[in-house]
Amino acid sequence: MRTVARAVIAVTAISLCLGFAPTSAKDSDGRAGNWKKGTQGAPNLEKARKLAKEKPQSADAHNDLGWALRQNGKLKEAENELRKALELDDTIAYGHSNLSVVLLDTGRPDEAVKEGRRACAIDEKQAIYHVVLGNAYAAKKDFDKAANEYNYAIKLKPDYENAFYNLGRILYEQGKKAEAGSVLGEALKLDPDDGRVLEILDKLVGT
Repeated sequence: MRTVARAVIAVTAISLCLGFAPTSAKDSDGRAGNWKKGTQGAPNLEKARKLAKEKPQSADAHNDLGWALRQNGKLKEAENELRKALELDDTIAYGHSNLSVVLLDTGRPDEAVKEGRRACAIDEKQAIYHVVLGNAYAAKKDFDKAANEYNYAIKLKPDYENAFYNLGRILYEQGKKAEAGSVLGEALKLDPDDGRVLEILDKLVGT
């Protein structure tokens, strides 16, 4: 019977064999989705609603409400608020990136790619935007472009656990087991409790 312990032992061995050096820093926002500063959390929904009502011409207020709605599973409302934000200010990169996430949530990867690319064009130095764009490419099975985005995110933020996880995930989907194990080993060093990583590693051990 496969176990988490076996997965951890196996990936450690793979990482050492391939010479994948450990990263020193731990990323407290490793599984970040998006919002403004790369944190997975969002404003309190009711407070965000109140602020958007009080400041109807504030792009930030509508963006914050859109992300709060997304985090509460209200995807249609989230999309509407994020589009309002971008109507008010099309230059807020986080608004485009957040909209990309919502579009992907609702099964529209082509539109998600468009918004993700727009976010990266506005601010190419934010690692999270490249992960969001990579996720959109991955949903289209465009794995080479997805890998490019994840690798760029890692270049920008070497302790970004979510970028390592997503890169390892698509490598696994492509059948590149050794590479996937090495990359996921890096993710595990940054967050030993990431169940998503452990699940794939357990599958690798059993193959």
